[in-house]
This record gives sequence, structure tokens and C-alpha cells, in this order.
Amino acid sequence: MRTLARHGDYEITLHESGAQPSDKLVVTFGGQPSDLAQSGFGTSFALSLGYDTIHVAQRFGTQYQGLPLEAFHAAVHPVSRGYADVITYGSSLGGYAALYYGGCIEARCLAAAPMLPAWKPLQLPAYRDVAVTHRALGECPASGRTPTVLYDPHVSADLYLVETMVRPVYPDLREIRLPFAGHKVLVALSQARLLRPVIETLIREDRVIDFDPPAEGTAIFHGEKGGHLMKSDPAAAKAELLMSLGLRPSKRIYNHLIQCMIKLGDLDSAQAMIDHAKASGDKNRALFPARAKSAAEAGLRV
Repeated sequence: MRTLARHGDYEITLHESGAQPSDKLVVTFGGQPSDLAQSGFGTSFALSLGYDTIHVAQRFGTQYQGLPLEAFHAAVHPVSRGYADVITYGSSLGGYAALYYGGCIEARCLAAAPMLPAWKPLQLPAYRDVAVTHRALGECPASGRTPTVLYDPHVSADLYLVETMVRPVYPDLREIRLPFAGHKVLVALSQARLLRPVIETLIREDRVIDFDPPAEGTAIFHGEKGGHLMKSDPAAAKAELLMSLGLRPSKRIYNHLIQCMIKLGDLDSAQAMIDHAKASGDKNRALFPARAKSAAEAGLRV
């Protein structure tokens, strides 16, 4: 293990898989909840494939805005230029970083649901105070290699970022669409036991294997579909959310279900579910503060 760069806002660390350099280098990026660390998302996976890997970490909450493109290039390029194939890999915020930094080292970018929450066009209130210092993606060096993006087209923010930020730079973008996988597309693949074969083949061979995306019968699929139907068909949404909870406990889906019941005016069922959850002490059936407030405003005892 060798530190390539260390700063108050970022840490970049090289991990070698063996005594001899591998033919591929996998550069991984931590997601939004991550903090400064020498290893993280993707490190163990890349090493298990026999490939050297560099982990790029951000200071918590900075969304990589403290890591200038020039500083990344200065730290990574002297190492990456010695490999026949370089892949940048990340999910969500890490997926955005894989695309943002990948071009300057001519990498194959592999991004799962790329997202920069502080990106101003998204207008996300929770991140309005995070300053964006990065250049627009179109003003950065673009990789000559076609990126691969995995995402759920029903997640509006993800679709918007792909169409508005990424596609104008990479019109030939290779997409792997995973309907109703949600923002955490890698989790959906993992639960369907598809994560390793899909990602390993992309890294090893730059090829997409034939596979059936997670669909009917998986908790994530029914939960995400239920969330998607909340506005247009709350009765159908309720059925999907109940099916999801029957397959796997989820605090988020439980909160969606209570919201759906309130929308339908099914307050008796919502109250019975809240009472049962309180009696059982099930942490997966606890109300978020905002949902508890809206439930109380609807006349429910929370």
C-alpha cells in the first residue's frame, strides 16, 4: 500500500495485488457517506480479481469538490500510464467522480447511478449550501473510451443527470438500464446475485453479459415500483409496497406504505400498522420524523 496524495479534503492510495504489476488498474471512488480512508468501495473487489487498485477518498460531505482535477491527475497519472487498461469505478457520488476524473487518465469509466447531489440544476434543498467548484463535465478532458452507466430510468434525478450532464459529453454512452432497481442499482444486482458476474465481466473484458434484470419477486423491484406509482395510482402502489415488505423488511418502504395509506384515506389500516409496529418494537417499521409529522397531521396516533 502506498499513499499517492494526502490532503485535508482527499486521500489517494495505491494497493498492489501482488509482487508484479497487473495489466489493469482499477481506480475506485467512495460514495457520499464515505470519509477519508485508504481503502473503501471496490478496493477488496479489485484485489480479488488480481488487479492493482487506487482508492480515492473524499472528506465527508465535500462531494469531491476539494479535489481539483489537476491534483488528481498529478497523483494518479504517473502510476496509471504504466497500465494497458485503466478503469474508474464508483457508485452514486463515486460514479460521478469516476466520470469526472476518468477522462484525464484516458480511463474506461464504469459508473453506477452517477450522482452529484450538490449539482445546482438538480435543485436539491438539502445540498444547496454545498459549493460546487468542479468544472462542468463538458469542460473536462473526455476519455476516448466509451463509458458504461448502470441506472434506473424511473429515478428522475438519475435520469436527468445522465441525460443532461453525461450524454452531451458521451453521445455513444453505453447504458445498462435496470427498471425499478432504484438509485442503489448495485444493491439490486447483489440481491439478485448478479453483481459480481456483471461488474467482473465489464472490468475484465469491457463486455456486458446477457442477464435478466432484477424484476418480479424481488423486494427492491416491488418497492421502487410502488414508490413510482404513488402519484399516478396509489392503490396499485400500496399493493406493490406490501409485496416488497413481505419479501424484505425496509424502513423506507414502510414509510412509503404509511404515506400511501394516508393518500388513499385508509387511515384505519395505517393506524393498525403503526400500532402493531410500536408494539413489536421493529426498527424497520419506525416512522421517519417527517412522516410521523404528516401522519399526526392526518389524525393518526404516532
